[in-house]
Amino acid sequence: MKKTYIPKLDDLLGGGIKEGSSIMFSASPGVDYEAFGYQMLNGRVEEGDRGFIFTNVSEPDNIVYEFTSYGWDLMNYLDDDSVFFVDGSSPFLGMPSDARYIVDDYSKIKETVMEAIDEVPGGIAVINNLSVIIDYLGNGDTLEIVEEWNRRAADRNVNMVYLFTEWDYERELVDKLRGIMDCVVDLKTIEERVIIGQGFMVASSAWSDPSDTMVLFFVVQPGGVRVYVPKILVTGPYNSGKSSFVKAISTKSVSVDRKALSAFPTTIAMDIGHLEYKGFMADIFGTPGQERFDLILDVLSREAVGAFIIVDSTAPETFARAKEMIRKTRAEAIPKVLIANKQDLPGALSPEEIREKMKISREVPIVPAVITEGKGVEEALDTLLGLLYGG
Repeated sequence: MKKTYIPKLDDLLGGGIKEGSSIMFSASPGVDYEAFGYQMLNGRVEEGDRGFIFTNVSEPDNIVYEFTSYGWDLMNYLDDDSVFFVDGSSPFLGMPSDARYIVDDYSKIKETVMEAIDEVPGGIAVINNLSVIIDYLGNGDTLEIVEEWNRRAADRNVNMVYLFTEWDYERELVDKLRGIMDCVVDLKTIEERVIIGQGFMVASSAWSDPSDTMVLFFVVQPGGVRVYVPKILVTGPYNSGKSSFVKAISTKSVSVDRKALSAFPTTIAMDIGHLEYKGFMADIFGTPGQERFDLILDVLSREAVGAFIIVDSTAPETFARAKEMIRKTRAEAIPKVLIANKQDLPGALSPEEIREKMKISREVPIVPAVITEGKGVEEALDTLLGLLYGG
């Protein structure tokens, strides 16, 4: 199996894609799609494979610039011949090209790409964009050409990666095109009253049983494709360590706090953070713990898709409050992880003792932690992301 290097996609595909197989990213108009193919190629070439990019939508220099914006050094791969271009764009714009292969006549496209496939045995080919080929050649010729490319690629153990914008083509054509691919990943907008994001879902796979999981994503620069979790809630009783946890997991965070009479700083409004971790991005919202701020808990918790419940392991008298906050933030209905903080202090209860005292279902993971030292933080993150996306 070969990795796709797309966060979460390898898990959905049972480990990656088979050598010599084809995969099509089929995007609704307006959805970011190019980074999926480019990220796959970049990851494979970093691991020592060779590859090429066929382009009919942008000149090679523009694609080199796009790679740079994602933080990937395509020029270095071009210089050492790990990657080359099949340029089907520059000639039609009247621009010169120094690409390895040049397509200035679409009647030559089949054989030209076949020659390129022969040059990268065991490697990867990105075809951007399949829609333009259809527009030039029509339905029947395109289907025949793609089938021949796929056969040649299978013989050479080359992975074919097709980028396809699903315009208003005949349904029969789209169905046939999807049928000759070993794997199809749909990229769509997620809509409610307005478009709220983008998502991908494995529509078909010849080697795995796809789930119907729709994974939200952003394409960021630098970085490329990142799985996006819209909102994660961090809640728990006063002085349990919520603000420390938000700061520990966030690349950037903001807190509103003041000095209480006991001289301990305590959050009186909320903590807001942004998480970037193992290909995931998420917005983090921490709630205040005091009862006088319960009126805003409902507002803060709206649209949360997952939650961390922080408890002070040395303060069992606060456990009832923790369960009350789970109810008030409606965290009962979403995936959640309970973090047993302050495990380094005398009298700290173990996760099993906390579960027994709180009468928490065994379906809710409890992670021991010392947040101020970073202990248990990554385990908690991995656990919640696993609950959200089955990893």
